Amino acid sequence: MTMPDRPDWVLGVGFALLGAVLGAAVLHQSTMLYLYQAFMPEMVYSACGYGFVRSPVTPASMVDFLFGRSAVFDCATIGIAPEEPAGIFFRSQLYLGWAVSALWRVTSIRYSNLWPLVSTLVGAYACGCFVLVRLFFARWPAAVGAIILALSPVMLSMVPYFRDFSKAPFFIWALVFLILTIRAESPRMALLWAALSGVAVGLGVGFRSDVFILLPIGMIGLVVGSGSKRWKVGIATIAVFVASALVSAAPLLGVGKAGASGTLLMQGLSDPFQSYLDLGPVPYSLGARYSDEIVLSSVAADLRPTDPGWDEREGQLGHTVSQAATRSGSYVLSWLPYFVGDVTTQALKSAAWVIVFPELVAPGRVNLDPGVPVRAAPWIARLLNRLYDRLANSWVAIICAAGFVAFFWREAAVRPREAFALFLMFGALLTYPVVQFSVRHVFQLEFIWILAVLSFFSVPFEWSRLRGVLPRFLIVAAVASLGLISAYAGMTMYQDRALRHQLEALLAEPREPIALVAKPSTSETTIFGVPLPDRYRALVESVPDSMTPKLGEQGLQWDVRAAADRILLTFGGESCQQGRATVSLQYAKREGIWQPLDHSISVDLPRDRASFSTVLVPAFYRPTQYLSDIQVPAEYSACLVKAERLIGPTKLPILLDAALAPGWQNRPLHRAFGGFSTFGTK
Repeated sequence: MTMPDRPDWVLGVGFALLGAVLGAAVLHQSTMLYLYQAFMPEMVYSACGYGFVRSPVTPASMVDFLFGRSAVFDCATIGIAPEEPAGIFFRSQLYLGWAVSALWRVTSIRYSNLWPLVSTLVGAYACGCFVLVRLFFARWPAAVGAIILALSPVMLSMVPYFRDFSKAPFFIWALVFLILTIRAESPRMALLWAALSGVAVGLGVGFRSDVFILLPIGMIGLVVGSGSKRWKVGIATIAVFVASALVSAAPLLGVGKAGASGTLLMQGLSDPFQSYLDLGPVPYSLGARYSDEIVLSSVAADLRPTDPGWDEREGQLGHTVSQAATRSGSYVLSWLPYFVGDVTTQALKSAAWVIVFPELVAPGRVNLDPGVPVRAAPWIARLLNRLYDRLANSWVAIICAAGFVAFFWREAAVRPREAFALFLMFGALLTYPVVQFSVRHVFQLEFIWILAVLSFFSVPFEWSRLRGVLPRFLIVAAVASLGLISAYAGMTMYQDRALRHQLEALLAEPREPIALVAKPSTSETTIFGVPLPDRYRALVESVPDSMTPKLGEQGLQWDVRAAADRILLTFGGESCQQGRATVSLQYAKREGIWQPLDHSISVDLPRDRASFSTVLVPAFYRPTQYLSDIQVPAEYSACLVKAERLIGPTKLPILLDAALAPGWQNRPLHRAFGGFSTFGTK
């Protein structure tokens, strides 16, 4: 790898300056940053001279500042000096916390004073995008692609959500250095680039833990990219890459537990993410909403009954996380194989959406993202909105898809081993967002569609070079596609069989009738009361756990107490008319609840009066809310034949609900790949 020409240096610096100006402008227009500062009062205490400490009770004036209700904080309002050590959330975003507190300490505690940090990271991102694209294309096509990335309304809209944005420059530069490592001709340069890539990963983890995914991805790329002839250099670069990453992230190692990632995947399997991905419908659900309370309650409800010491082992405000999070990894792995087809579908669809990125952020989809609003930042962040509006069509999507293939074709013609390494690396980058597919988790991959489009339009100019490898490339691409399709088909067929077996076993469990209580109803809705079981009364009447706004605003959920039953509702009979009824489950709530657990489920009522539809729903019991009512449209009130409580163990998560019409056993029990609607799904 030769040193870049002077024009490249000039363009790189120019993009850095452009990004710096845009970052400062976005901060100025948005007036504040959201970096989960409510969980990190340590930053303010340090800026006030107390060090990285926290207090069991955050002063009201600091709470107002941390939640953005005031733009300035006065250290004189702290009062009693805090004494507790830094909490777990601050320690897991340590470098971000250090940078913010340092700026506030040398200036004053206001969000506008964070512009140097914002400008530095946005500038680094813009410069890194140019360098990354330049690795594959001539100077001026690379500059055009980098301009689009630097002015992207998607990326700039993420800047106010600074913790999510902060990972982007580290992602880009780590990839740049990894590619340079693979291409390096001398061992010395290979080791240098590997070290820089590891440092980028390690530092990035201190801003946003997502960057850690680049450690295994980088190792895969270096193993494949080094080849058998340079195996000694390959081993050395991997060792240097991993070592530099771990050393750079050393202050963060050991903070938290890897098992907590299970809750993130559970949220990512919920209905809002399935709708955002535009996947096909299924008769079951793993969560009606994107909700921490639903997910954490589900884990606690499944694990707590068999663990008498659960409550005693729960954590401490600000310093630990509930077992509902730390044990969620192994919990999810216990039932995830029954949904392996859905996970595979979701991973492949995630990759497809990123490749056709302009369609993902089409105007009709901007409000569908379960995460933060898309393309919703101040006016300067919407400079290219009209361009992105015009690009959100099927023709551009086809160009992106074809260009993505052309990208590897171009690489295979020059650097076959690198092409294979990049295929594996990009494949991992495109599919890991399956955990939670949201623009805030994938915006840093926006460069992929730029590489694809530039590759598509480069093919005619490079035909003489590309046609020589075309037959071999097509064979490899066909084999890879066939293997992927076969694996995908196998996963979905396995899920159909395994999930059907588990649902049949669940419905065969012993049942306990529930004596529903008729309540005053309306002309439109019939209400049935669900009695509170005596065994849950003490839990429901106990003091609130950490999932309440007053307690939860000071740290991650450290104490979760929940129980749950599976309720089976049977619909049909002689008095029932055919149709589609929406059944609502309503929860009785105490003052100070966080996220209501109310939700609805639709059931198809059978045409055959001798057939019945069954609805399987969880009933949660928590210190702040519990299932109290079942509401049915008045015209279908006669259709509810009985309500029962399923008794006995199950391998399926308590979170699962399902509406099973007659003959459900003969229908697919996996999500279809779906389409690419620019208006989302209902």
